[in-house]
Amino acid sequence: MKILVFEVDIYNYHSIRNIIEGYDSGFEVIGPFTTAEHARDYLVQHNDVDIIITDVMLSDGAVFSALDSAPKHVPVIFVTSHEEYALTAFNYLSLSYLIKPVQEDDLTKALAKAMRLRKSSSLLTPTGGWTKKQNTLSRIIVKTLHGERIVHVSTLRYIVSEQKNTYLKLLDGNSYRIDKTLEQVEEMLGKGFMRVNRKFILPLEQVEGTEHIENGKLLLLLKGNNPPRVVVSRTRKVEVCKWLMNE
Repeated sequence: MKILVFEVDIYNYHSIRNIIEGYDSGFEVIGPFTTAEHARDYLVQHNDVDIIITDVMLSDGAVFSALDSAPKHVPVIFVTSHEEYALTAFNYLSLSYLIKPVQEDDLTKALAKAMRLRKSSSLLTPTGGWTKKQNTLSRIIVKTLHGERIVHVSTLRYIVSEQKNTYLKLLDGNSYRIDKTLEQVEEMLGKGFMRVNRKFILPLEQVEGTEHIENGKLLLLLKGNNPPRVVVSRTRKVEVCKWLMNE
């Protein structure tokens, strides 16, 4: 069970986390997400969320812009000092609207309600698939040894699959492994990116030329030093060329 917590105040976050772990120590608590932007970026990339516990106001504004990117089946428990947003909260799958300071009994009842709803409603069963969002993804969250980092899509040089792992290769030379297949990454990105063969996804702006090589294949020339060798098959060459011409 994966529970996301959106909360600015670290004391309130630890209080909520302690209540969750007291209710069921097997729950995975992820947070705190202190901005709607960070929360939205995470939700765009993950559809395996089970419950969201959130304040209404985060450090960069109201949380509702982030909740618009949450899977529709995910129940939301609001824990906030802002009573005036209760009606807006019910536009989402809001199970409870708790006023701070949160009481352990109230939050455990809300968690129990969420669990019952998950068991009884097929609407709470994730499809397990990835769908394209209306807004093009602008950031990717990657895990590092020291936590998480937000990678801006504009800093990508290319994305590559190596030994069944997927790596983001950045313009500054850094590389990050992500827990997604190339197919999943391709679904998340906009038309400025293309999976040109089985191994590479490229940003359009990083291709500076082409060369025709043996057997009707196409060699894509990337900007920068020591570029990888990216070969397009004869069968995909026309499609890739149209993409390069922005057709």
